[in-house]
Amino acid sequence: MRIAVILIFVVCVLAIAFWTTFRSARERLVRQREAIASEWAQVDLALEGRADLVTSLQPATAADAALWKQLHAAAAALEAAATPADKIRANERLSALLDRLPRSEPAATRQRLSDAEDRIDVERRRYNEMLEHYNAAIQHFPDNIVAAIAGFSRDDAYLPTATGK
Repeated sequence: MRIAVILIFVVCVLAIAFWTTFRSARERLVRQREAIASEWAQVDLALEGRADLVTSLQPATAADAALWKQLHAAAAALEAAATPADKIRANERLSALLDRLPRSEPAATRQRLSDAEDRIDVERRRYNEMLEHYNAAIQHFPDNIVAAIAGFSRDDAYLPTATGK
């Protein structure tokens, strides 16, 4: 009888320890996912700010009109994109087009675009670091077990650096 009581006690202690560890790891993963979503919102604001800036600018010369038309279309596509993956693709297109801007663009225009790129770069770096931390966490014990049980999966929606940076 005494062995049964000790065994029940040990099983209860182990169950409590497992539950506490599971709950703590799950809460940590939930907080990380929420932080990633919050940082994505900051990235999204920076991307849309640059897209708004691009649509407000006009070509310096008539020869650049075709490129600016493509830039405005790419900015509109970025603003219309709904998912992070779509926004990332649209951002890559807009960044590639911005890299083709001629050096004849006014310095003020170049500076405003550079400032917008810098803000995107800062937010992109924070977002990617959070994704890396989360993806690493779900591969290590005990978070990997909790992730498998609770349905957390790897997130590979990294925002690449702008071309030319």
